[in-house]
Amino acid sequence: MWAADANACIARVGENLVSLLLPSLFVFNTLVYALLCLFMFYMWLEDKAEEFRLWSLAYLLNCGALLLYASSDGGQSPWVTAAGALTLTALGAIWSGIRVFAERPIRRTAAMAGGLLWFTVLSQAAPLIRLEGRVALVAIYSFLIAYELYTYSKERLTIVRATAALAAFHGGINALIGVAAPFVTIKEPIGSVFEIPFVKFMAVEAMSYGIVFGFALLALSKTRATARQKIAALTDPLTGLPNRRAFDLAAERAIKAPSGADTPILLVFDLDRFKAINDRFGHAEGDRALRMFAEVAVKNMRAGDILARVGGEEFAALMTTDPSTALSIAERIRCAFAKEAAPLGDGLVSVSVGVAAMQDETSNLAKLMRAADEALYMAKAAGRNRVFLSPDIAVAGPRATKDRFDGVFAPLNAA
Repeated sequence: MWAADANACIARVGENLVSLLLPSLFVFNTLVYALLCLFMFYMWLEDKAEEFRLWSLAYLLNCGALLLYASSDGGQSPWVTAAGALTLTALGAIWSGIRVFAERPIRRTAAMAGGLLWFTVLSQAAPLIRLEGRVALVAIYSFLIAYELYTYSKERLTIVRATAALAAFHGGINALIGVAAPFVTIKEPIGSVFEIPFVKFMAVEAMSYGIVFGFALLALSKTRATARQKIAALTDPLTGLPNRRAFDLAAERAIKAPSGADTPILLVFDLDRFKAINDRFGHAEGDRALRMFAEVAVKNMRAGDILARVGGEEFAALMTTDPSTALSIAERIRCAFAKEAAPLGDGLVSVSVGVAAMQDETSNLAKLMRAADEALYMAKAAGRNRVFLSPDIAVAGPRATKDRFDGVFAPLNAA
């Protein structure tokens, strides 16, 4: 009996303490939300990223909602109604910002539907219906946010999945409240919605979530920006292929990796008469030739082959195979490019290819590149527009190709 009375007393003290602390929590969270709003607005001014503008708006709306909650007694007043509409509209704005982040179109009607539904329908309903409607809308928006992030696959970032899990957890909490609420007795009349235990818990959980999620959004954008900067530093902006630095890193790893019976083989491509094309037809024509070669080469490469632009008009590909297969792939690319590039530069555009193979375990990328360059010089000296194997490669059959395979091969992975 004594224990039951003590537990009841502790429960009453806890409820009274939460009721007293809620206004203070509203004010504290308002300050934190205001800082997040200002920081996101500043980020938008700096980067002009639309998601920051929407997230800044969302936290501004949340600031207004918390101030309305803090200044009200929690009853069914116009201030509470407006605060509920603002928080749901803020959730819609956050979801819209996530869709912009994921490079998807904004659904304005759906983003505004929660706030409008609360303001026009749910705010006039009975307390339990209001509670059920609110947690349902919060859960729906939270699950939508989690879905947008979980299905975002452009950059595989851990922070994206973590933020999705956070949103899903918040949605799950609200869904559980919605399921449990009908089984809880709510004493009528209610002077303040914050007298309902579920609402007290929802307020504390929602405010805590809002702060954590705000910082997660900032971390999300910062991490993606850093990842994209790293990608940009390793990518040739004209062709979209990896650049020389990226090729060297990937090729060194591939050479050191065990490859079974096959051999690391390097193909070096150099566009013929490229300087003359730039001088006679302009750099725009030269750029078109470079982009066209990149497209042709990508179509004819196999999965796992490494292709990059390593110089002005020079490209390189590293593959693990046998010399005959490498020769066939090089010839496919040469033939396909000669056909595609025929309209460019009065037919002057073609490509010469040098092929070299790793000879022993002591060889490295630099030695392999020198051997491929020597084979390329031989192709140039022999009249251009042909493939030459390095003298170091032991292979049956001809060491140079031209015309033998023209028109024979289709691209390996053409659509």
